[in-house]
Amino acid sequence: MYMEVPTGRGRMDLIILYNQRKYIVETKIWRSERSYTQGKQQLAAYLSTEDVTEGYYVVFDHREAPEQRAETEAIDGLTIRSYVIPVVQERPSTRLKSIGN
Repeated sequence: MYMEVPTGRGRMDLIILYNQRKYIVETKIWRSERSYTQGKQQLAAYLSTEDVTEGYYVVFDHREAPEQRAETEAIDGLTIRSYVIPVVQERPSTRLKSIGN
């Protein structure tokens, strides 16, 4: 497994070599629908550079109302498997608890 691998097009987040296959994973934090789509294009460029036909795109969604997604699509003849993962965190309490309660 290799992280932040330099390429001619930037740094790939993760490459896993297993059983003579190469798995490329791009990760992002949700910013907007536009940046989500741009990330897929970025992954497709990495796949082309590495002569791999399938890649994985994982996006962590920290928004107030996150939306889970799992989709597969073809971009420039390459298979992109995308996963948007909701990250739900409790907000800290605004009430202060007194000592001894």
